[in-house]
This record gives sequence, C-alpha cells and structure tokens, in this order.
Amino acid sequence: MTPLKRLPFSKYALFCLLFLLGNIANAGVHTSPSDSREYLTFTLNNQMKVLVISDPTSSKAAASLDVAVGSNANPKEREGLAHFLEHMLFLGTEKYPEAGDYQAFISSHGGNHNAYTAFENTNYFFDIKADSLEPALDRFSQFFISPLFTDKYVDRERHAVHSEYQAKIRDDGRRIYAVTKQILNPENSYSQFSVGSLETLADNENGKIRDDLIKFYQQHYSANLMSLVVLGNQSTADLKALVEAKFTAVPNAHVRPFRNNTPLFKPASLPLKLNIKTVKDLRYMSMTFPMPEVRSQWRKKPLYYISSLVGYEGAGSLLSELKAKGWATGLAASTGTSLPGESTFHVNIALTPEGLQNQEAITQLFFNYIDLIKQGGISETLYQEESDLNRIQFRFQERNEPIHYVSQLSRQLRQYPMQETIRAPYLFEAFDAELIGSYLTNVRPDNMLLTVKARDVETDQSNPWYNVEFSAKPISTDMQQAMLQGPKTAALYIRGTNPFVATNLQLKDRATAATNPQVILEQPGLTLWHQQDASFSSPKANLFFSVMSHRANLTSKDAVLTGLYTRMVKDRLNEVLYDAYVAGLNTDIYPHLKGFSVRLSGYNEKLPVLLEKVTAELKNPMFTEQRFAVIKQQYADQLANAKKEKPFNQTINEIFQLLLPQWSKAEKLGAIDTVSFADLQRFTPELLAETELRVLSHGNMLADEATDMANHIAVTLLKKVQPKHLSQTPVVRLQKGRPFVQTLDLPHNDSAISIYFQGNDSALKTRAEFAILSELMSSPFYSRLRTEKQLGYVVFETPLPLRKAPGLAFVVQSPVADPLSLEEHITHFMDDMGDQMLAMSDTQLEKYKRSVISRILKEENSLSERSARYWNQIDRNNADFHSREALAKSIAELSLQELQQGFKQLRDRQLIVRSFGLKHMENASREEIGRTCDVEINSLKIAGEFMPEA
Repeated sequence: MTPLKRLPFSKYALFCLLFLLGNIANAGVHTSPSDSREYLTFTLNNQMKVLVISDPTSSKAAASLDVAVGSNANPKEREGLAHFLEHMLFLGTEKYPEAGDYQAFISSHGGNHNAYTAFENTNYFFDIKADSLEPALDRFSQFFISPLFTDKYVDRERHAVHSEYQAKIRDDGRRIYAVTKQILNPENSYSQFSVGSLETLADNENGKIRDDLIKFYQQHYSANLMSLVVLGNQSTADLKALVEAKFTAVPNAHVRPFRNNTPLFKPASLPLKLNIKTVKDLRYMSMTFPMPEVRSQWRKKPLYYISSLVGYEGAGSLLSELKAKGWATGLAASTGTSLPGESTFHVNIALTPEGLQNQEAITQLFFNYIDLIKQGGISETLYQEESDLNRIQFRFQERNEPIHYVSQLSRQLRQYPMQETIRAPYLFEAFDAELIGSYLTNVRPDNMLLTVKARDVETDQSNPWYNVEFSAKPISTDMQQAMLQGPKTAALYIRGTNPFVATNLQLKDRATAATNPQVILEQPGLTLWHQQDASFSSPKANLFFSVMSHRANLTSKDAVLTGLYTRMVKDRLNEVLYDAYVAGLNTDIYPHLKGFSVRLSGYNEKLPVLLEKVTAELKNPMFTEQRFAVIKQQYADQLANAKKEKPFNQTINEIFQLLLPQWSKAEKLGAIDTVSFADLQRFTPELLAETELRVLSHGNMLADEATDMANHIAVTLLKKVQPKHLSQTPVVRLQKGRPFVQTLDLPHNDSAISIYFQGNDSALKTRAEFAILSELMSSPFYSRLRTEKQLGYVVFETPLPLRKAPGLAFVVQSPVADPLSLEEHITHFMDDMGDQMLAMSDTQLEKYKRSVISRILKEENSLSERSARYWNQIDRNNADFHSREALAKSIAELSLQELQQGFKQLRDRQLIVRSFGLKHMENASREEIGRTCDVEINSLKIAGEFMPEA
C-alpha cells in the first residue's frame, strides 16, 4: 500500500507511529499523544470493568456506569420495563432512602446527572465539583447495590414514564421509529414498544410490576455486565482505591449479556415499500439494507467506508445530482442498526416536493451510484485518506465535557478491548477490498426496505402506540428491475482526493500569546480581536466575523430575505464546504438580529483558502431561480413546522419572541409567501451596501495572519460604513406588579406553561442574585412537581438571561393538569421556597455560592468552546472578557440578607406563556383560552420600555 504524500516521509512515519502506539504511559490504554491526562484500566473482583482518568487541571469530576442490558431484554408482557427500571434507580437506596437525595446532592455541588436506556445498554452518568466526587460516588454506587423500589414511587414513576411517552407522542422521529419497528420480525425484541406506559407497566394477572422490576434488576444488573469510568483530579491510584471502596460490593450474578438471535426481518419479508404519514410537513425517503454483523470489523470499518462514499456531498456525488435535478436538499448514509448478529446500512434523503414525485428515478440514480462504487470506488487511496484524516483527528482530539466523555467511554469500554477503549473509533488499520465488496453485495433492490415519510402518502394501517398512519406493500419484481435500469449519467462519478487535508500541523511560536483577545486592527467599519492561543496544543484556529446591516431586520420580509440569503450561500458552497468539513474545517453561516455571521474553524493551514471561497460567494452569489424555489420551500416548511414543536419548547420560544426585537415565525411565514427571486436579487446588494464588520481570530494563528484575513474580509465585503449604534439589542422591561399572560393555541394533548421572572435591572448584583436563586430552586422544583406531584415528564427550572437582563423560568409540560393548575402548583412552590429562604443559614448559602462560582469559572475543554465565549462577549459589548470573574466576585460578596430581599422581589416582573392541551380545553373558559399580551408588550416596545444596560 502506498500512503498519500501529504507529509514528508519522516514526519508521516513518526505521525503513524504516534498514532499506533498512542500514549504508552497510560497503563496500556492507547490515548492521543496530545492528551496529558493519565488513564488506568482494571477489573474489580466482581468482574466489573473500570477505567479511571486523572486530570489534575479539571474543576469537574464525572462518572458513568454502563450496564449491558436495555430494552432488548424486556419481557413481551412488560414492554418498557428496562426504561422503567432506569427511572426507579434514582428514587432511593437503603443507604440514602430519600427519593431526591442523589439529585439534590449533585445539583447543590455544581453538577448534572442523567441516564438513558438503549436497545442493548443502559447508561447512567453525572458530573460534580471535583472536591465532591467521593460522596457523589458513594450515592451513585448504591444504585447498583441496594435500590429500594419503594411501593409509592413505583406507582408514581409509572405515571412519569407514561408522561414521557405522551410528551413525545407527536414527535415524528418517535412515530417513524415505532412504525419501522412494527414491520420487523415480531420474534426479535427490537420490534417491541420500548418506552413503557401505564398499560404495560401495570399490575396484572401475571404479577405485580414491582416484583417484575426487582426480578429484572436481579437478573440483569450484574457487575460482570457493567463498565465504569471515573474522571477526577486525584491520581489514578487514588481513583482506583475510591472505585474499589465504592463498587466492589456490586453483586456479580455471573450472567451473560442478553442476546436475541432471531433475524431483524422475517424471511422473504423484503423487499418492502413502507409509507409513513408525518405530523410535520416533512419529505424523506430512506433505503435500509440488512447486512452481516459489522461490529467485529471495527479495525477495518467497511460500512463506514461505504457510508463515506454514498454520503459524500461534493462534485459528482449522488446528492449533487439530486440537487441539480431539484429533487433533494440533503442526504445521509450510515450504519443503521448494529447488533451482535447483524447490522443494517441506511441511506436517508431529504426530498423536495418534486423529489417526492420522482421516487423511482431517485432509486435508479442511487443504484447507478452503487454500481460506480463497485466498479471503481473501492479504492486504497480513498481508504488511506479516511485513515489519515482519522489519525489527525485522534492526534489532535479536542476534550469533551467530562460528563459526556465518561458516558461515551463507559459504552466503549464495553464494546472494545480495554486498551482500545479510546482509540478504536478512529482506527482504519487495513484496506480490504474483498471485505468492502462483500458488504456492498447486500445493497440491492431485493434486499431493501424502502420508506417514504411525508404528510401526503397513501396509508391503510395504524400503529397502536403512536396512532401513526402507514402502509406496507411488497416491491414487485418489475419495480426491482426498473430500479436497476436507470439511464447512466456522466454527472455521477467517484470523488478524488480532498484538497483541504492539512499538511502543516505545526504550532505557532508562543512568544506573542496573550491571555485574552486584543484589538489589533481598528478602522472605520472594521474591528479585529485576536488571541494566539496555544493552551490546547492544537494546530487549529477559529475565525468568526459578523456583518452588521440595518437592512437585515427592518421588516419581516427583510428578515426572511436575510435568512434566504444565508441559506442560498450555504447551498451554493455545499460541495466545497463538505470537502472542508471532512478534512476538519467547519463553516457556519447564519442570520441574526443585526445581520449575519460566519464561523470558520479547524486546521489553520487551510483557513485562508476556505475564507476566500466563502467571501467570494457572499459578495457575488451566483443564485439560480431553481435553487431559490427549493430553498424557499425548505425555509417555509421550517417556519410552518415550528407550530408543531413540543409545547414546552414553544412556550420558551415565545418568551424570546415577545421580549426581543425579532419577528415571529408566524410573521415570517406570512412574509415568505410574498418573496420572489427578483426580491432576493434586489435585496442582496442592499444588505451589503452599508455595513460594519466585527472579526475574532483565536487559536493557532499569528497576528499578521489574522490581520491579512480581516483585511481580505473588509476589502471583499465592506463598502460603505454604517453607524455603530446598531450593535445594541434591547430587551423589553416588563411592568411591575402584575403578570403578563400569553396563551398559545397548539394542537397537542398536553398542556404547557413557562413562567418567566425578570430582574428589576441588569446590575451585576441582580445577576448574582438570579444565579444563586436558580441554583437553589432547580432541584427542589423538579422533586416537587415531577417526583412528588407527577405533573409531567418535562419539569425544570432554568436560568433565562436575555442579553444582560437576568431572568429565570419554571417550565412544565403536563398530560394531567391544565395551565391554571400548573400555575397554582408553581405559586405554592414559590411560597414554600420563601419560607425556606427565611430559614436558610449563611453556611448553606456558602455551599450554593461555591457551586455557582465553580460553574461560572469552569475552564473550557476546547478551543471552540473558548472562542464561543469570546464571541458572545464581543456580541454583548463586553470585550474586556472579564465578565465571568466580575459575576463570580459579586456572587461571593452577596449576603444572605441581600439574597432574601432579592427573592422577595423575584415575582415583581412576570411573563406567563401557556398552552391548553386538547384534553384540557373543555374545562377552560373562553376568556382564559383567549388571553394574550402581545399587544401590550408591543406597546412597551413602542414606548421604549427597555431594560437598562448595566
């Protein structure tokens, strides 16, 4: 095999050696050479696999335990049992019997927690302040040693699971998944309903649900099926000792992982055409092909390679041709399902209305492209390129948040040999043309599940759990033959090598590095902030720039045109941007209230090339009327579908709509119908006619290089300079003394409410009070309304600052209570919190202060995370970059009396956004259902009633 000549041979050989050896100091665990953390793997006496990670620099500790059992082991008469068990483990153990103890401890020590149940595994995880790891692990370990399964919580949590099921019953993703499972082999547990409901989790003639829960736990929650990952700032030896002390007591039943060897599809059930009616105005066509199992091929990754070719979006690709014909807007290819005995290859195509009418022609193009791959796409050169790119990605792997990192690794610790836990996803060890070809032979019409998902499809059946209309019909032999006999086209061809692959991966001289971005270029209409930052030891940089224009949002039509402009530019650049993306360069172009922004990030060597291509298209976009029609339809669908989002999401979004100077989705939807291609052509030069540029350069880049790129942006895009006052984005100041109430009319069975509390001002002290109060109330609010009252699955309190204006919100979506009742529950909660505030001690307050300060001052894990913070500060005119430290100082200085006074004023300024569920409408008065405040709030905007800037 001849490697691609991207690096001089000596550097390439060294690079490969570093990749293959990994960080050999880490007790046999192959890690990235750029990862300074220490790793240690071991197995407890009870056969639990463990990986501990020592990171002395981390302010957060984290842990995750993965159990090798999920919904695959649900008894047929107990669908959802594994998911129900996941819920129950949070509700008390023998050592910590209080149902909310674990949650309250994690929350009050600056942490987060969650869990999920998948088909083959259940994953539990948390993070916390580093100095609180030991007591957190003590609580966490008891989940797997002595859970209580208290009777009253068994019954309550059944309702919580049912609420989760009901909350997502109109979610198209869930509905499509449910129908797809329904047509699978009923003898395979993958076909089962996996969420659970009051019906499946009820006591019945076969036994009590609590007994079945305990039986499932004892049968499957065995230490030998568990993988644990713990990250802390202690040494690996100390972390190992901590794990041994906490988890050795987890029982080992010496059980094997549950396996169902029945095939996913019944014999002779394919090929099959499946139509699924969607709630939203969506149009997708997917093709799924059963395959031999692929897990054992993790070193060679044949399906990944096939997916990279089919999913390619550059010139000559399947997507490129589908877009040229006006039939598609997107395409994704991947391993669909990966099970111990089989897998699937899955291709999903986002269709236009015209594409929906040309399904047969699309399948013909698809199989034409598969033929091309068989004939010339199984290429050692392209495989080696995939291998090289993954080596580079592994070499300069960015740190993830500890909570996500441990969750990911606990799953991988189960899937791969212990020493390959981290490196395995990046390995492409050997090109095997025969192996790749053997998987490709399964991509054929007679082995296909063809699924069309849209609102306008013919159906004749209904799914029992989600009430989804669908149809399932065999694909005739004639139709199969037709799919293979499409006309050949020269527009389809296999891609060449990627021009964006970086060859210079050196770090710049650190001598000029500053601690924060500095203004290094300021001239009329252009300000450049720059920081050369080598603290992440990565040859990457981020270049962000914002083009601010008065025309961007003057009217709802202008806002739509700005959105269409950015979408059209991205569409025009897609073939170029995809190559860049594959090579580790990311591009985002998006509209905002003051204009639009561009974010370029990745290996710094190729950023200037990417910038030139993006700015050239921004300045002189070569739009076509055909693509305009497609993008306009896509944008209109997105605006219309917003009405069908989850109710709680819509109540939160309405807060932003009402209090910020932005056009509502309904206003944009009304405007988009009037927009023509000629309008866009006229608008584009007007948008760019009078602008101001703000640029941030951050990472592995010298000041001269940053200046050159900023000047290039200015020369290309800056024509006439506009006044700088556009940079302010005011927030409506709610009046004191009464709540504003906005009622939404939403087609959903559940009711929802968001009660937003706004600070009296934007002063640092007020923001400090809101930060502490949010931390104080989050866990008890969840415990009261979710665990105790069982009002719904979606229950949370969240900080909700708008610009510099402090705020927080209580959010509930409920299948059992209307908004008036929910408001009453929240009011009672606030009353009780007032009593608790009066009883609070200085010692208790200090604990919450430490938690909040730790969260605020947490060091970023990656260059991109830090760049995002800098960009946010620039956008808010806080370009001294010390706002975090100032807020932390204000929190530290806050007295108990000041906080108590702040709580008394919390309800001074309120906005309530709510929706009555369909099942709750009949008991509500017309006056309540029709109550709105948008006219009043618009009057405040007109009168200039805005929050003062601090």
